[in-house]
Amino acid sequence: MEYAVEWSITNDAVWIHASDGSTVGRFGRMGIDLHNTVTEQMAGKPQCRLCTHGKATQEDWALFREKALEWWGVNVPSNAFNIKLLQKGK
Repeated sequence: MEYAVEWSITNDAVWIHASDGSTVGRFGRMGIDLHNTVTEQMAGKPQCRLCTHGKATQEDWALFREKALEWWGVNVPSNAFNIKLLQKGK
């Protein structure tokens, strides 16, 4: 499986796409969505691997980047999201 990272031109959203057509990662001001691929879900895995529900923090951005690298080998550039849009702490 191959993965690609994409981010908005305004640096307020980031997505990670898998080669099976799944969007496995999303980061925005309202939190983190890190999912298993559709292929994995069809094999019995749950949809969510790590999802948050609330305003994202700078720590959430770091966690999103860390898990993308750990789970899929995707290096999300630190400047792909404007951290000025995030809360400073939980």
